[in-house]
Amino acid sequence: MRYRNTKTGAIFDSPCIISGGDWVAEETTIAIEVDVEEIPEVLENKELKEPEEPEVDLDEDIDGITIKQIKQELDAFGIEYNPRAKKQELYDLMMQGR
Repeated sequence: MRYRNTKTGAIFDSPCIISGGDWVAEETTIAIEVDVEEIPEVLENKELKEPEEPEVDLDEDIDGITIKQIKQELDAFGIEYNPRAKKQELYDLMMQGR
């Protein structure tokens, strides 16, 4: 098994189990035998799709603003609002007023 020293970065192989100090076991890779002739058959059965990116509205950065800041903006615009309204509702009013 291969071991690495976390302080020095030194690496060595040992048939014995090492414990203690700054030595940790390195992750080992395992070789897998693949029949190359089967690959096209596997790919035919899979639909290759582009990963979907989440829709992000760049104008709507509600997490980066506080309710107090939204209310200040609404007051500055002269927009009336319910003081007990939720953050999203206040934010929507603010965005309509711009």
